[in-house]
Amino acid sequence: MTAPLPLPESFALTLRGYDREQVDERIDELLAEIRLLTADRDAAVAEAENLARRLEAARAGQAALQARVDRLCRTPADPAAVSDRVRRLLELADAEAAGIVGTARQRAAAIVREAEESAGRREADARARAAAIAEDARRRAERLAAAERRTAARLRAIDALLADAETLLEQESPLRAVA
Repeated sequence: MTAPLPLPESFALTLRGYDREQVDERIDELLAEIRLLTADRDAAVAEAENLARRLEAARAGQAALQARVDRLCRTPADPAAVSDRVRRLLELADAEAAGIVGTARQRAAAIVREAEESAGRREADARARAAAIAEDARRRAERLAAAERRTAARLRAIDALLADAETLLEQESPLRAVA
C-alpha cells in the first residue's frame, strides 16, 4: 500500500484568490491516487476469488482421486478360487494395499486441510488488505472534500474582502476629485 500524499499547507495566492490551476492539479493528483488504491483493492479481491476457485478445483481433484483409489482397492480375485498359498498372498497384498490406501487418504486429507487453511489465511489477508485500502481511500476522499470545502470558503471570504475593498476604493474616488 502506498503512503498518503501530503497536502500542501496552502496554495499560492493570485490577484483574485488561490491559483486555480495549482488547486486543480492537486485535486487531479489526489484523484489519481484514489484510483490506484481502488485498483489495488480490486486486485486483492480478485486474488482471493482466484484462490477460492483453486481450492474448489483441488477439492474436486481430491474427490476424483478418492473414487479412483476406491475402485482400485476392490479385490480383483475371488479367494475361494485359488490355493491356500495364493490366498494367503492375496490377503497379505490386500492388507498392504489397505495400509497404503489408508496412508494415502491421511496424506490427502492433510494436504486438503493445509490447502484450505492456506487459502483461508490468504483470503482473510486479501480481504483485510482490501478493507484497509478502501478505508484509506475513503479517508483520503473525506480529507479531499474537507480541503475543497475549506478552499471554497476561503475563496468566498477573499472575494468578499475584495468586493469590500473595491467598494471602499469607489467611495474614495469622488472625495479625491473634490479635494
